[in-house]
Amino acid sequence: MGVPKFFRYISERYPCLSEKLKEYQIPEFDNLYLDMNGIIHNCSHPNDADVSFRITEEDIFKNIFHYIEILFRIIQPQKLFFMAVDGVAPRAKINQQRGRRFRAAKDAELQEMKAKAKGQEIPKVARFDSNCITPGTEFMAQLNEQLKYFVTYKMSTDENWQKCKIILSGPEVPGEGEHKIMDYIRYMKAQPDYDGNVRHCLYGLDADLIMLGLCSHEPHFSLLREEVKFGKTQKKILTPEETNFCLLHLSLMREYLEHEFSPVASKLKFEYDVEKIIDDWVLMGFLVGNDFIPHLPNLHIENGALTILYNAYMDVLPTLDGYINEAGTLNLARFEKFMEKLGQYDMEQFDEIYADLKYFEAKTGRRMYDNGKGEKIIPEETMSPSKTSNHPALANLILATENELGDDEDDESEESEDDTDADMKMEFVLHKRDYYMSKMEYEHVDAETMRSQAEGYIRAIQWNLHYYYNGCCSWSWYYPHHYAPFISDIKNFKDLKIDFDLGEPFLPFQQLLAVLPAASKALLPKAYHNLMTEENSPIIKYYPVDFKTDLNGKRQEWEAVVLIPLIDETSLIEAMEPCNEKLTEEEKKRNRHGPMAIFTHSKKNLGIYKAPQYFPDIRRYAKMQLIQREEILVPIEKLVKGLCKGVKLSVYYPGFPTLQHVPHTATLAKAKVKVFEQPSRRENMILCVLPKKEIPPLNDIAQKYLGKTVFIGWPHLVEAYVVGVSTVDQKISIVHPSQQKGLPEAKLNFSIEEANDSYVAGWKVQKKHIIENYKSRLGIEVGETEVLVHACPMVGRQYVYSSQGKMTLEKQWNEISVPYAYQVVLLDLTVHNQDFIQFTSIVDVYKPKSTCFMLGHPHYGAMGEVTEQGVDLKTSRIKVAMRAIPEPNFQKARQLQHEAKPKYMPGNIAAQRLGISSHLLSRITGCIFVVSCDSAEPGRTNLGLNLKFNKKNEEVIGFTKKDNNGAWLYSAKTVSFLDDYMGNFPELVEQIDKNLVSSDVFQKEDLFSPGLDYNIETVAAWLKEQQKALGTQTRVCGTEEIEDDVVKMIEQEVEELDTNTSRTVLMQVKPHLLYKPGLNTGSLPPDPRAYHRLFDRVVCVRNSFTVPLGYKGTIIGIQKGDTPAAYVYEVLFDEPFAVHMKQTYLENSITTSTTVHSKQVLFKARSTSAWGSSWDLGVTLPINFLLLQVECKKTI
Repeated sequence: MGVPKFFRYISERYPCLSEKLKEYQIPEFDNLYLDMNGIIHNCSHPNDADVSFRITEEDIFKNIFHYIEILFRIIQPQKLFFMAVDGVAPRAKINQQRGRRFRAAKDAELQEMKAKAKGQEIPKVARFDSNCITPGTEFMAQLNEQLKYFVTYKMSTDENWQKCKIILSGPEVPGEGEHKIMDYIRYMKAQPDYDGNVRHCLYGLDADLIMLGLCSHEPHFSLLREEVKFGKTQKKILTPEETNFCLLHLSLMREYLEHEFSPVASKLKFEYDVEKIIDDWVLMGFLVGNDFIPHLPNLHIENGALTILYNAYMDVLPTLDGYINEAGTLNLARFEKFMEKLGQYDMEQFDEIYADLKYFEAKTGRRMYDNGKGEKIIPEETMSPSKTSNHPALANLILATENELGDDEDDESEESEDDTDADMKMEFVLHKRDYYMSKMEYEHVDAETMRSQAEGYIRAIQWNLHYYYNGCCSWSWYYPHHYAPFISDIKNFKDLKIDFDLGEPFLPFQQLLAVLPAASKALLPKAYHNLMTEENSPIIKYYPVDFKTDLNGKRQEWEAVVLIPLIDETSLIEAMEPCNEKLTEEEKKRNRHGPMAIFTHSKKNLGIYKAPQYFPDIRRYAKMQLIQREEILVPIEKLVKGLCKGVKLSVYYPGFPTLQHVPHTATLAKAKVKVFEQPSRRENMILCVLPKKEIPPLNDIAQKYLGKTVFIGWPHLVEAYVVGVSTVDQKISIVHPSQQKGLPEAKLNFSIEEANDSYVAGWKVQKKHIIENYKSRLGIEVGETEVLVHACPMVGRQYVYSSQGKMTLEKQWNEISVPYAYQVVLLDLTVHNQDFIQFTSIVDVYKPKSTCFMLGHPHYGAMGEVTEQGVDLKTSRIKVAMRAIPEPNFQKARQLQHEAKPKYMPGNIAAQRLGISSHLLSRITGCIFVVSCDSAEPGRTNLGLNLKFNKKNEEVIGFTKKDNNGAWLYSAKTVSFLDDYMGNFPELVEQIDKNLVSSDVFQKEDLFSPGLDYNIETVAAWLKEQQKALGTQTRVCGTEEIEDDVVKMIEQEVEELDTNTSRTVLMQVKPHLLYKPGLNTGSLPPDPRAYHRLFDRVVCVRNSFTVPLGYKGTIIGIQKGDTPAAYVYEVLFDEPFAVHMKQTYLENSITTSTTVHSKQVLFKARSTSAWGSSWDLGVTLPINFLLLQVECKKTI
């Protein structure tokens, strides 16, 4: 299925569906499932457009490990972690896999040829062949062993992994990754002790995961995927740390679908059941095509196919006696009626192109179906309906078409219209006949042909339903065409008997030979190479060197049908038989199916685990149990269909958004709601909040809400503490709310603020922002807003200590309150209680030898451990041994940074130095787009210096920056660059100055007069050369960075530091002056009073994380965000560690980096890490897990 098309359609239609991940708002998930193939592809060939890109196998494995680590850390599953790599696929998938791999090989060949033709130097090292990501190759066999090692390593060393059961279903286990995951979910649901409220998270990129998740009928199910930005092409290769992830909530999707089809609820003869509606929605999704069946003709998502399906379904459902998809079994009689209704769409579509056909005939003097040799595909005499008796097939088609269109013979007064209708019927008949003969290559289109087409398509639909709901019902079945029949020809099938032979999955080498092109023959054992290349091979016809593709109504080349022969299974296996004897023992081992591996933690040392290539041996604390896939397959009669018993649909599970609790209606409108930073192009489902019957006086609202916890942000609910309520006339607030949180309501002190002009203006701005944000971002009309509720969102939970050593876990709230519309704030809500491990005594927390960090003085930020004596119960103090380590002196580095830091000047001073206007300076240092009036020269050329980017809010390092007021400043480098530009192209600069307008676009004819010794191409080439020589790099405005030379000095200072002088200090410390890793929850920083600046020393205080606990470093960069919580930091760590990081070359030294977002920090270490990386950037570490080491600065 076209993933972007489908994903974009539902994202635009249902705007609340996805939300960008925020660390402190991630739901607690029981189970995490990874559809691994997307990760493998991203980590091995992230940019196929770069023909020079090369990557080692070692780096691929390291990148995959790192990506898995990031995903696990984001979700933190509590019970199960399931990793599924594609094994051999059902035969139905082979055709699609075959087309993809042939196209991939051909594209790679063409890209390389184009690059060589341009004179681009191609590395001699072979390019990674992505076709090796297929079961049975050496690469996949090695990856499987590497993954087993990685899981063993993590389970032996990481306590977060140790609490989960981990399952690895590798490439030796038959089945597609996502369907192996669904097999296991069905297995779990069939167990008698299964909890119907399990919270699932599935990572993957395929659109069919949405359907798979919905047809599981698990209500607490979310999909994790990388953020998509519609309308933009991502050129930069992003690391996991740079990548924004989002959750697509199927809980919301279920409720949106209930709204979508609610208009038919009152019209049905049977009960309206949203679970059955969801099943029918899944069925409709198959009709626009997927990996196993082509889309129906003219039914494209891009052209509104899903909307057409929805409307046809709502028209026909009231006429039926039940739902169409009966939990994976197709009700043929009902489906036939639905297809009959949908068949009218064929006629409507042809009606739109009929005029084009007649225009073509009038212009060319021949019919559209003329074969170009003066011969008609359809003899001229058959154009008369009276002469079709000798052409029974054509007669059948005409009869069918007349039945579809209707016959108006009784209306003699409209003979001319009848003639036109007859002509159109005949044209439609010929149109369909040509389709079957040209697309499907039938020599004769008769009744038997049409019947086989209809029955074949219905079997395909039923196979798909079985596959999605019950598991694979046949490994050998496949759809035998590249194209589907016309909708109006899929009929008379209600009595069809459908049976499938289960068969056996291909062996790995059988699939490899079935899907790989000859260009990838090296991925197969040599014994089979001749079968793909020798002319006398019995199957040589299946490996064409050249082939055609057919867009078939699609717009993107990747969507095109690859027209290569469909492989014949029998011929393939027979041809392979003589070659099998030549296989080596290692190759025979790769050509087998195998079991999945289940890992559980063992407290006992199980010995040394011998590592595969590239990595060291480790001590093993992980048990591995092997089970065959057949052991988890559930017979159809024992499958649990629909919702499980005990499901709590009315209970709010934190982190799982819901449309419940706020009364509203739903309508469809083209509201251009912004989805993933782009206005929607199609209809949005707009949720209209119903007004409250009566709004109480503000005093009553204050009494009810102030000091209470509520849920804000509907439908993405977040808990918050109410500190104020207001109308345009008055605001009632808690006095000093931070000091009164937790006090009984009777003891709260309130203040009343009466309205003045300033208050009214500010209140109206807040109201407008709330209304517009809901409408433009979420597609929600909140209605008339007369009351605002001011609340502080929850940021986590923290333990509070009493003087007797008792501990209480308390909710912590943001210090800044935010206004919310009163009508969408929820007060009394039934919430699922999360299972927090709550300690009541410091003795239970600060156990001997446990790690902690100092928050007091002296030795702020030092790491230590609790001594054997543990806690002094009399004083409630913890006895700790803190390690005091000397810190480097950066005085010289600070001085050098001060001297090396570029000096900037305002625009008027820079313009004065150049002798130009400030306006010209401002324009020419940005973008100057030049277009030509000549239509033969399409596109535009940028002739600006590209030293600042207002829309992106980016500056160029060392050239431009913004001051605190948003005004641009310029360095001497900018003045020099522009001076060179003016010296080389004085006439051009003069013309730009004369033609300055409000737009960034200039006409080429206005800037380049005849007789100049340079042209637009000359200037563009000069700019490109200069920017390359100057090494211009962009960054977000406001970023602070230490210069490269100063970074080298910091590295040197750290290397020369004598750590042998470190000492251990025994101390007795009060518990509130210690930080215990992992004790608090949410995004709470270790020390809320601390803030960070360049040169600060910091220490990692997060356990079970990419950066090791206790590692220290220096802040060398700060990228500012909208709030301090959104700042991004760059840290140079003192020591290398086993993580995947960017290699940054600073002359002769190498540093490694990591990246972070929102409360996350970009780290650099002094030398290449133990695992290395091939990415531009590396590991993420949230700032809330950093603690200042020295020079502690605190806000009061």
